[in-house]
Amino acid sequence: MKYNKPPNRTSTAPPHPSLQGVQYVLFPYDPRIRRWDSFFLIVLSYYCFSIPYMIGVSGGYHMYKSKWWFAVNVVFNTVFFVDTIMQFFRAYRDENDNLVYNIRKIAWNYFTTSFAFNLIASFPSAVLVWAIQSPDASDPDDLFERPGVQLFAIIDMFKLFRLVRFKSLAKSSGVIETWWERQGVAKIMLIKFIFGMVLISHWIACFWSFLAFCQAKTFGPGLGVQTNWISNWYNSSYVAGGINPIGWENDIDRYGLSLFWTIQSLTSIGYGNVVPVTTAEVGL
Repeated sequence: MKYNKPPNRTSTAPPHPSLQGVQYVLFPYDPRIRRWDSFFLIVLSYYCFSIPYMIGVSGGYHMYKSKWWFAVNVVFNTVFFVDTIMQFFRAYRDENDNLVYNIRKIAWNYFTTSFAFNLIASFPSAVLVWAIQSPDASDPDDLFERPGVQLFAIIDMFKLFRLVRFKSLAKSSGVIETWWERQGVAKIMLIKFIFGMVLISHWIACFWSFLAFCQAKTFGPGLGVQTNWISNWYNSSYVAGGINPIGWENDIDRYGLSLFWTIQSLTSIGYGNVVPVTTAEVGL
């Protein structure tokens, strides 16, 4: 009697179209993805404070002078680029709160929404600024007069567009979610308020300093020559050995003075000896 081997039924049936490529999909509750989101939340928080400071207060001086500052920004910029590519594989929820895990739909939705902004945000501006500087240059004014450097600073601002993911990242982060569930409502509201005030104060202080830079075109000695709020304060209140906001290397003093004005403005205490003197400053 001849024995007929039964057909292999497991390898002939094609997968359902919605499951094609599902092995490459990154699901939001995967522990590895949640750890990545926690790390990316730290990177995003760093950029929330560092980019406004770098552009508005230091003028990129530390990026130009410090190898450590440069190295940290290169590493975090790489994280941004990796996350930009990962979004092509991350499942998302549609307008009906249904989880979409079809790889083609994920890629198309990402490509037609936020891919362009994320790609610009991951542009390696720090590397290019470092590359175009002269090896023997000692004056930062020489660097910032070169074409393209200002454009790189503007491109860095695109990283802040990723703040729209801040809330979703906080929800996805296992560490943040566990800690958040242990807090009371009153404490959560207080933390949100304090963080919001600190962030807003920081941004306003950086913009206030940047306004003086736009008018003087430098943070060097020329900052004290052109008419602006810093030169006005310097001429009326500077004391030898005290705080000195003029000079590329004096960014901490400049930030302290800017933050002092910001806190006075937000709390309605008054301006004291830090006052707006030009039309743009009064407008702000």
